[in-house]
Amino acid sequence: MKKSAVKVVANDFAYCGVAMTAHQRNKSAELEDAKNEEDTVSDIVSDYDKVQSSITEAKVEPQFPDLINTYESRVGFPKTDQGSLLPEKWWIGLGRFCRLFVNIERYDNAWENSVQYLYFKPSRWQQGDPVLLEKHGPEWALGYIVLRLGGAFKLQTDDRWIENARLIRTQTKKDFTLEAIDLRGSIINEVGMSKFQNVGYVRYLNFADCQLFNNLCMTKLHPVADTLEFLDISGTKVTPEGLSYLRIFPRLKWLNISRLSNPERMRKLLPYLLEILPDGCVVLVDDERHSFCYGSDIPFRHLTNPIKDHLIEGADAIGDVTLFKEAYGELQLQDITSVYELWKTPKISKQRSSQMNAVQVKLPRIGKLAQYIRKAEKYPPLL
Repeated sequence: MKKSAVKVVANDFAYCGVAMTAHQRNKSAELEDAKNEEDTVSDIVSDYDKVQSSITEAKVEPQFPDLINTYESRVGFPKTDQGSLLPEKWWIGLGRFCRLFVNIERYDNAWENSVQYLYFKPSRWQQGDPVLLEKHGPEWALGYIVLRLGGAFKLQTDDRWIENARLIRTQTKKDFTLEAIDLRGSIINEVGMSKFQNVGYVRYLNFADCQLFNNLCMTKLHPVADTLEFLDISGTKVTPEGLSYLRIFPRLKWLNISRLSNPERMRKLLPYLLEILPDGCVVLVDDERHSFCYGSDIPFRHLTNPIKDHLIEGADAIGDVTLFKEAYGELQLQDITSVYELWKTPKISKQRSSQMNAVQVKLPRIGKLAQYIRKAEKYPPLL
């Protein structure tokens, strides 16, 4: 009886020993996991520090300072809210004051009408021409929309940018292949981006300072995912969530995400962004100039007589990295002027500026006032 009791007690102690050993193992595993987590955090911090240092080093002297111009225009509204001279807080104060005396229901209806106006008017300019689409194909139809919005494009078989439809020399549909598109400061939105379907060979896209370009527009870029190498979305409405679509671009070499909303959050997410981008892709985040400040002149092209065209020295080098290195040395992708020189991106000419002004969407005065009367709902009443 005693032997069995001693045996049971010994077994109990043995079980307790196993339980204590398991507890110690679990505790050691937790400590190891915590240590691994700390190592991961330290790795992320070190990666972030490396990115920060690379950003600091990216602030180099422009290789082509002649491409930096002085441009003052209210097209694109680079510094003010919809071109207004009044600060945002003044408009909100005016909205809070007006809520004391106006008919709120009337201004709510005015704001709803303004929202519909702001959406449908830009979309009307981007519907495209069905006759042109059927006769010449999707790339010709997209080029027509680009010019209609005040943009410019370069064809694969041409030696210069086109900003006037009358200067197109390509007469056959098979030779009309878009290689580069410049839509800086335009009103391109998801309706116009949907016309990128069946576009096969676009390597350069510039949507800088397009106020209607958002995350939904990013989802429309998949038709050019296999060929796109240079993308500029600086100053747009794209958020960090919209940057997740960049994982579908296997050939992307250069990306400009400067002047986006919440820049501090963008900088913190930069190490994760580099994980989904191709190896060697350069991300530019510190360009504070408005995109209209960059560009070079398009060489003269005669409307009817090609003999009178101004010849371009090194025209074949447009977009060709190899020929660029032979002419200027190593391509510094951290310098935005090098990219503009590589693609000979044109200046915003008077013709393009006039076209942008013609299609620009401006909120009516009653709509702007209604907008801030609605915003004043979030603040306590003045009286």
